[in-house]
Amino acid sequence: MNPPKQDPLAVLRQTFPGWYIDHDTVLGRWIAMRYRPLTTQETKAGAKYFLQQACSERLGVALADQTELARRTRTAP
Repeated sequence: MNPPKQDPLAVLRQTFPGWYIDHDTVLGRWIAMRYRPLTTQETKAGAKYFLQQACSERLGVALADQTELARRTRTAP
């Protein structure tokens, strides 16, 4: 028996609570916007305030990359 399929929007929102995440069903785009402004260090490191992808999987990867970038920025000397 297959496990019940989870709602990708709910999974992304739970996994990345620092982001406003939504799915535009008209345009078919997945978007994410940070709840807080970027620091100067994050901006210089290439962090993004807004992300847009064609599918939930790609948005999840982009959000994971941004999370790692933020982690490295916080621990950088």
